[in-house]
Amino acid sequence: MDKQPIVWSTPAQLAERFQISSQTVLNKIHSGEWECTKLSNRLYRFTEEQVAKIEKGVATPHARIRDRSAMHEALKKLSGS
Repeated sequence: MDKQPIVWSTPAQLAERFQISSQTVLNKIHSGEWECTKLSNRLYRFTEEQVAKIEKGVATPHARIRDRSAMHEALKKLSGS
């Protein structure tokens, strides 16, 4: 009846795994885009389940570019250009 220990991943490990910067991982944490466990003010960890959810979202790398284009178009309309 031994419970399996929780396997934690750090933001740096996720950055390396997904080939992005550590700052991008932190930005996604702070924006709420990526779920994680906050252990203290500056200490974040990811469970295997949280990483699996993130991996499902990482499969669409062009989603961010489309979002930026849509925002750019909206800003152009507002500015009258």
